[in-house]
Amino acid sequence: MLGGILLGCGLFYVELNTDVSTYIKESVPAIVVSSQDTARTILGIMIGGLITLTVFTFTQMMSLFSQVAASYSPRLLPYLTGSSSLQFVMGTYLAVIVTSTIVLVSIRGSDKASVPVLSVTICIALSIMCLMLFLYFVTTISNKIQADKIIESVYKNGVEAIKNSCQAKNFEEKKLPDDLEDWHTIPSPIGGFIGTINYNMLSGLAKEYNTCFYIGAARGQYLPKNSPLLQSERRINPDQIKKVLAVVSPNHRKYNDWHLPNIRLLTEIAVKSMSPGINDPGSAIDVLDRLSALLARVMALPGYNYFRAEGGGEVYFSRYSFGDVLTGVMQELRQYCKADVLVMRRLFKMLNHLDFATGDHPDYRHLIREEIMALVEDARKNIHNSKDRRVIAREIITGRRKTEKLFENTNFLLNDDFLLERGTWDNDLFSDQ
Repeated sequence: MLGGILLGCGLFYVELNTDVSTYIKESVPAIVVSSQDTARTILGIMIGGLITLTVFTFTQMMSLFSQVAASYSPRLLPYLTGSSSLQFVMGTYLAVIVTSTIVLVSIRGSDKASVPVLSVTICIALSIMCLMLFLYFVTTISNKIQADKIIESVYKNGVEAIKNSCQAKNFEEKKLPDDLEDWHTIPSPIGGFIGTINYNMLSGLAKEYNTCFYIGAARGQYLPKNSPLLQSERRINPDQIKKVLAVVSPNHRKYNDWHLPNIRLLTEIAVKSMSPGINDPGSAIDVLDRLSALLARVMALPGYNYFRAEGGGEVYFSRYSFGDVLTGVMQELRQYCKADVLVMRRLFKMLNHLDFATGDHPDYRHLIREEIMALVEDARKNIHNSKDRRVIAREIITGRRKTEKLFENTNFLLNDDFLLERGTWDNDLFSDQ
């Protein structure tokens, strides 16, 4: 809109101080609007039409966004309303309306007076461009609200966030101090979410105050007011606490610029798709494919819980482990997908894929095997058709044997504590024994 104001004022200045309109009349008289009444009529029609187009576009956009929020998740709205292409279309409409209005106001005098040919011609061209942008808007918004496009967009954001997490420097995985319970507690000054923390500054404060810090709340976690926020190895005075809280203090706004919110959003889309009102197992299956890839990337993330800047002090912090993330995802999905055979089969496939990707982490394999058995328990109670039960059992056993063969080929052996008994798999998984 500011650009439209500047363009309109600039055209008004050019018309008053140059002979560009006269030159255009003499050079290309075919495109010239010679009558002031005609120019006013054209500009009035364009302004009214663009206002109508803007209102229709905005109404249609809000209607579609409400439909997406109801069908999938209201937390998807920032992905749609924050689209730069849609913002550009709406902004261009308003800019052209403002420019045309300024040009219309600048036409004064009788019918025989001069007409701002350049300004009117530019406004006509801009109006035609707005009609083209409307077609672009219709095509773009139609693609953006498709389930597969939404799921792919959230997935890509999650992948990008995980890549950024892998680029951290001066972070390590370290055992927490044995005397952590004796450290002095600093409560949260407000109720809010733990977000981005300036670890370099916090490490510098730890060095300055000759202490170590431990942040007991994981990123993204909500802390009520006066809840334990962090601990200090040495007692520090109130002024020092204020400086520390300025770096660590929670925020009232949620932070979505990391991978866990994207995983939660994909899970919510799958759960909403399986609700009786939506009943869209196809979208849920698409989500499970993306979740499988994201969880495999999360499993490969280093388990950082320690930071120390160069020349700084020690900072320990809590984090969400892979087990926490996997359990949270599976608890929601099992609750809403346990009666759908196709989705349950895809859930088992997802867990088998993660089982393949565990590498030399027997702890991860143990977690995944626990989730598989929990899923078997739900399938046993909710899937009653004997053929479906046999299909699921066969797929589980096949996945199990492929995993064992994979690790045999890599000369990797698991302890008996982490392996489930072969009889649990080879016998009838859905028997009551």
